[in-house]
Amino acid sequence: MSPDRRVSELTATRTIAISTAWNLSGRIFPLLIAVAVTPFLLHAMGLTRWGIFSLSLALMSAFTIFDLGLARALTRTIAHAIANGEDEAAAEATKTGIVVLAGLGVVFAVIIALGLHLYVGHALKVPPALRPEVMHALDVLCLALPLVVVNGSLWGVLSAYQRVGTYTIINMPILVVYYLGPLATLAVWHSLVPVMAVQVVCRGLTTIILWRLAHRAMPSLARARISFRAIRPVLHLGGWMTVSNLAFPILLYMDRFVIASVLSPAATAWYATPFDIIFRFTALPQAVMAAAFPAMTTAHRAAPARAALLYRRVLLAVGALVLPVALVAVTMAEPLLRLWLGAAFAQQAAPVLRLLGFGILFYSLDIVAADMLDGLGKPAFNARLALLEIAILVPLLLVLLPLFGVVGAAASWVARVALSFGLRVWLLVRIFPETRAELLRVIPVFALSLLALIVAVLGPVAAGAALLVVATFTWTRALNGDERTAVLVRLKRVPAA
Repeated sequence: MSPDRRVSELTATRTIAISTAWNLSGRIFPLLIAVAVTPFLLHAMGLTRWGIFSLSLALMSAFTIFDLGLARALTRTIAHAIANGEDEAAAEATKTGIVVLAGLGVVFAVIIALGLHLYVGHALKVPPALRPEVMHALDVLCLALPLVVVNGSLWGVLSAYQRVGTYTIINMPILVVYYLGPLATLAVWHSLVPVMAVQVVCRGLTTIILWRLAHRAMPSLARARISFRAIRPVLHLGGWMTVSNLAFPILLYMDRFVIASVLSPAATAWYATPFDIIFRFTALPQAVMAAAFPAMTTAHRAAPARAALLYRRVLLAVGALVLPVALVAVTMAEPLLRLWLGAAFAQQAAPVLRLLGFGILFYSLDIVAADMLDGLGKPAFNARLALLEIAILVPLLLVLLPLFGVVGAAASWVARVALSFGLRVWLLVRIFPETRAELLRVIPVFALSLLALIVAVLGPVAAGAALLVVATFTWTRALNGDERTAVLVRLKRVPAA
């Protein structure tokens, strides 16, 4: 297949939509399991162990920072190789990157384990009788670090080639074990150690699946040699991405560690549980961007105007997916939490969930803007912005948390992500002028979406009316004539019930 034809196929809206659908199914499925299992896990563990477990899940997510930015840099490298027909060079960079990451992952796992021992022994407010169990559990958890960073690179290969459907299907049973396994172990051992062991085993099985599928997507990977010269440009690009990766867990998870240290692990549960639930819906924009990031990167290399068009369409798609989630969080926080986890828990956590409903919209749109900057080869902008956000967030958190408790922590997160999105949009317009006209079509839509969330505080009826207004405005202003025609044609093809 010629490079031009391959670029056309991989950047087609239909290709991105299919990959996004697979990504969504792979992310929504575990979300549904998590929602169903959480009350049982909370009951089986108790509030203190559940607070520790939520911190452990945060650590598992934070392990991705130790890929040194190589996972995203490799995806961008492969996308450029597709546009230029340079598969062999991309395969060499990919294999070398995986080997480097596996070795570094082991080193980082040992360092993190030692640091966690110091944190548990001196900073974490946990009952003395529970401290040895927590230390051993976190030791086991650190075994997953090399697997996490390698999995990110292998996933980059599949996403660059839009090959995620098979992986999603094969990985479904592993996801079931990932969430139901801890519950099963708690029925036998009342300890966090086997719970963490289940998480590590699931990551290992995922590595095996990704390795086999990556070789099928990139056949040249099997015969590629390890070449540190090939990885050098990727390391340069990944260096700035590493700064962003290092800042990410600080920005995302620092608040819960501060709460656990200043208040208690129980207070962490009041904040972390609604945060984890609302944050799981970032699987929606992440699913879209897993398909759109390599497509936009490839398009920018071959046709900048098409990359800007894809950017607008992705923003609209993400907004359409996330706004209903935000509306539900704002209007139904208290009754949903009461039904799910009980009245006492809902009383503490509902105000947090309402605020996070506003933040999830900003955060989701910010994911698109950040990925676009990375795709343009400007990871330095994201890194510098992340450092600026830390400088703003830390004092904001230290002021609001003592005054308003966990609600103050939620407010600081919302303020931070709103500022981040605004700054990234401003940067994109400056460095990629083709996006200016496309952004002018969608910014009014998202301003109206924010107003809809404010109106939605009045109740579900107001939320429904606000959503209808936003949908109508999007249809008439944010879509061009060809796009509206294409949507109508596809709707006509849907068979009647």
